[in-house]
Amino acid sequence: MRAAEAERRCAAGRNHAERQALARRAEAGELVSPYCNLYADASYWKGLTVEQQSLHTIKSLAQRHPQWVFAGLSAICVYGLQHAYSLHDGTVHIASISGAGKRDEPRLDRIYMKQIPSQRCRGIAVTTPERTLADCSSLSFPQALAIYDSALRLGLTTMAKLHEALPQYLRDMKDASRLLEHADGRSENGGESLMRGMLIDNDFALPLMQMEFENPDNRSMPYRVDFCWKLADGRILVAEYDGMAKYRDGSNQNRASIQSKLAYAHLREQHLRAQGVTSIAHVFFEDVVSPGRLEAKLMGLGVPKIR
Repeated sequence: MRAAEAERRCAAGRNHAERQALARRAEAGELVSPYCNLYADASYWKGLTVEQQSLHTIKSLAQRHPQWVFAGLSAICVYGLQHAYSLHDGTVHIASISGAGKRDEPRLDRIYMKQIPSQRCRGIAVTTPERTLADCSSLSFPQALAIYDSALRLGLTTMAKLHEALPQYLRDMKDASRLLEHADGRSENGGESLMRGMLIDNDFALPLMQMEFENPDNRSMPYRVDFCWKLADGRILVAEYDGMAKYRDGSNQNRASIQSKLAYAHLREQHLRAQGVTSIAHVFFEDVVSPGRLEAKLMGLGVPKIR
């Protein structure tokens, strides 16, 4: 168990006696078993994020089944693409040229592929970025957009490669075409991408992304706002995803202090308003995952709808 934790994976019973011993401890609540014959200390497991839990399972299964090629959400985890944790339900996804087997573990999902384009990442066989994105295009638009943005931001693929590859993998390009239209690697994190996807789904006007404004206290570190709308009537609207994360100014020596962060955020807003920004809204994760709350906040900001 200690060796497995050090290697960021689950432990597995190597023989019948070990499997029985591990199973007894799992029944007693000392261990958890995320997959057949895979175990982890219960308190250790509880301290992991669902993505880290998935990676522990994947790494263990990759050792046990080196011929497996992980796909879908499992490949997304291996690549380190940002995604909604709500997508995790304990299922492991692999590519397969055949259907599900009678002896398959219930938590194993085989994604059928006539041919399996693969490569290695972190020593684990996974479907190529293009194939991985093709398989996630059926997710809800905001969730899939976050994954596409992340892949572009990390440089795992390019728009040109996606335009060439996706029609080879998908019979129906409707969802993928919409994602290709809006995917943008400039989005700085999954939360921003999720919010942008919600904006698009709710017919709000598309914002300018990562718009820069002058920082009079440190001209080498301009302010960048997440979303900006410049309206025909002269108003400039700004929406910040989790505004408390905007502490990029290296001249602020006390960023660890909550008080200094609040002061910096207030000063930042003053500087933005001095440059013509008329309204600013701070959007948090709770707003994004509650469509009614996000829509109300944007309508209150004055963001127009295009339909």
